[in-house]
Amino acid sequence: MGSSDYSTVGRSAGLMTILTIVSRVTGFIRTWAMAAAIGMSLLSSSYQVANNLPNMLYELVMGGMLVTAFLPVYMGVRREQGREASNEYVGNLLGILLLVLGGISLLGTVFAPGFIWTQSFLSGDGGSMDTAAFMFRFFAIQILFYGLGSVFSGVLNAHRDYFWSTFAPVLNNVIVIASFMGFAPVSAQFGERAGIILIAAGTTLGVFVQMACQIPALGKHGVHPHIHIDFKDPALRQTIALGIPTLLATVCMFVSTSITNAAALVVQPETGPSVIAYARLWYTLPYALIAASLSTALYTELSHDAQEKDYDSVRTGISRGVAQMLFFLVPFALYLIVFARPLNMIYCAGKFDESGVALVSEFLVYLAFSLPLYGVVVLMQKSFSALLDMKPYSRYCLYSAIGQAGSVLLFGVVLGFGMPAIALSYVVDYVILVGCSLWWLRRRLRGLQVKSILHGGFFGLLLGGLGAAAGAGVMWALEHFVGALGGSILITLGYVCVAGVVSLAVTFGLAVVLKMPEVSALIRRK
Repeated sequence: MGSSDYSTVGRSAGLMTILTIVSRVTGFIRTWAMAAAIGMSLLSSSYQVANNLPNMLYELVMGGMLVTAFLPVYMGVRREQGREASNEYVGNLLGILLLVLGGISLLGTVFAPGFIWTQSFLSGDGGSMDTAAFMFRFFAIQILFYGLGSVFSGVLNAHRDYFWSTFAPVLNNVIVIASFMGFAPVSAQFGERAGIILIAAGTTLGVFVQMACQIPALGKHGVHPHIHIDFKDPALRQTIALGIPTLLATVCMFVSTSITNAAALVVQPETGPSVIAYARLWYTLPYALIAASLSTALYTELSHDAQEKDYDSVRTGISRGVAQMLFFLVPFALYLIVFARPLNMIYCAGKFDESGVALVSEFLVYLAFSLPLYGVVVLMQKSFSALLDMKPYSRYCLYSAIGQAGSVLLFGVVLGFGMPAIALSYVVDYVILVGCSLWWLRRRLRGLQVKSILHGGFFGLLLGGLGAAAGAGVMWALEHFVGALGGSILITLGYVCVAGVVSLAVTFGLAVVLKMPEVSALIRRK
């Protein structure tokens, strides 16, 4: 599969960023269609809870193990034993996933109310989530689709083929958009239950297509797995040995997310989970456009160098990765704070009204403070995985989950600070996790390039602050001299685009002019 080449990371990240932009455009249309169809309501919260649960369960059972262990093990098997052995490893893993995740999907379908209870146990009204349980019966099979799709994506990423794994969500979004657009007419003609069935079935079909569209690309790289089950496979044992510690991390994630959702239903009955879901759509946008692409491309190179015991390159790769995360995500966190209200005004249509805009905007402002650390957390996970030692990371996940859960329950519920406290709890979570992880990595690698990391954070804050201020000024001018927000979605979108472009131009235009090293890799060409 070739030697590692960190010069390709920027170009691979650039390709994924372009594809992710397309994905996010369709994702925006998907969210707009959802907001127009079901708005900020109990039905919306039911959909969010039921739709998020399959991915959470997949992560809990297999996801963390696959994400952290599959790629380095697959690369090692293919390099040391050849194509046939790596194909057998993939086929064995697929067979086990069909057995395990298929069984869990069946349990989820049969015992849906019990699964939904894990997300609403703090709420006194158990019947409020009946619709969520109904939809989860359609969604449960997604657990299997997520697992199979993760293996397909991992194989393609190992071969530095990032197209289909990044483009697949576009197809998913298109199908779900069609489902939400059909919700109103179907509900009017056949009743709301028929409309709910439409969006439930459409959402699951979207996840299936997202998984299945990657299969044809596997053959291009000589990957033709024979599906079977062999629990004695040494590669499987290595995967489990590396992935088992990750189970603790995913359990912590599941518990903290469950507590967060349940607390949101208490402090903001019926609509709390919807507020979180709508806010996270904007929150994850900059991460998906830049940070996810960068960390995915970097992971392949880190895994190769760690197996070659080239720890100087690993140390450099991690340090530069953290610096780039901070340099890009600190400005975007500031943009989210400045543009929180106009961004959410874009969704103001149909059943999503201005009261919903106010709730989501407030939550997004507080949530934005954790964005830079969110990107670093993902890079930390991939760094520990590349080093084939997930035990310390899992231990730190436990510490951070305890910190977040305690923060949510104490400040959000007991002391009554509500949704803002829930949003800020992510800062507590990520500060603990990132701080402990960097401390361990610095000891393990005998140092990190601290100056590089501080450089990225400082100039991200400086240039990001200038860009956010410029964008805020443009938004103020547009509102006072052209017209107030809320006239129409197109006007609001236009304001956001104009002010946003100004912010980006100031921040990253200056970065290019000043030849900041954090942007050089993304614009360099061979």
